Amino acid sequence: MKINSVKNIKPGSQLPKKIFAILLSISVVAGAYYILNNAGKDARNTIDIVRVKSRDGIPAKSLITKDMLEKYSIIKKEYTSDMLTYDKIDKVINKYSLYYIRNKSFLYEDQLTDEKPLKNEWLYEMDKDKEVLTMPYDYIKCGGDILVPGDLVRVRVAYATTQTQTVAGTALNPGYESEKTVRKTDVVLDSIKVRDQLNSSGHSVYEVYKEVMKLSPEQRQEAMKSRDFMEKITAKALVLEVTSDQVKKYAHYSGVKDATFLITLLSRKDNKNILDETTAITKEMQSWMMEEN
Repeated sequence: MKINSVKNIKPGSQLPKKIFAILLSISVVAGAYYILNNAGKDARNTIDIVRVKSRDGIPAKSLITKDMLEKYSIIKKEYTSDMLTYDKIDKVINKYSLYYIRNKSFLYEDQLTDEKPLKNEWLYEMDKDKEVLTMPYDYIKCGGDILVPGDLVRVRVAYATTQTQTVAGTALNPGYESEKTVRKTDVVLDSIKVRDQLNSSGHSVYEVYKEVMKLSPEQRQEAMKSRDFMEKITAKALVLEVTSDQVKKYAHYSGVKDATFLITLLSRKDNKNILDETTAITKEMQSWMMEEN
């Protein structure tokens, strides 16, 4: 090739575009390499955290044991400071869950508490001048499953009493007294709060509700469909919060021969003491009953 012929070659109009395309391709490759390299580093840089192992999760207010938990590795980018790392698992064991935690969920610090949940915690909140009165009642005659802890009731008593009548005498017939048996009704307890109910085994119905609320939604629905659950929430006695004078009044009428007590359920309007737990369960029970029908 002659030198003069080389000098006469002129760049075509496509050359700048080709150079730009080559430079762009090199940039894309370099950028992709950088991203993939960093991603590889992140994938290799992991943190071991505590995850729920139990297939059914951890019920609310339950004691946490080591067999409920497992080690799980996540990349550092996914880690947040409130997660519990596996090296702190000894600080998790023997604590209590504040609420239900699903299977395969990561554990966070605000899900746990050191305090052991109290049974019948309302007893610790009750005023010192109040007393707890347990009285039997007929489940069907007093609202059935409508009545729940937190409702207000009124208690009446019907009893027989003897009235003496004096018949005036005359000159020929002396006066005399006659006795007549009449049935009277009095209000024994007026607008009294139902703190709890007892089933036929003497167990707290409120605590039964609480145990069911600890379950997962699927387990809860299955449990509430069982005959055993229905028997456990069928109350045979009311647990009432009363004053000392009200106890004396109830005790007086309890000793009256042939006395019978009538319990009526009062309006829930403006009553802020209806328990959210039992209300939620009642609604759920109604929903699956409608589905079956």
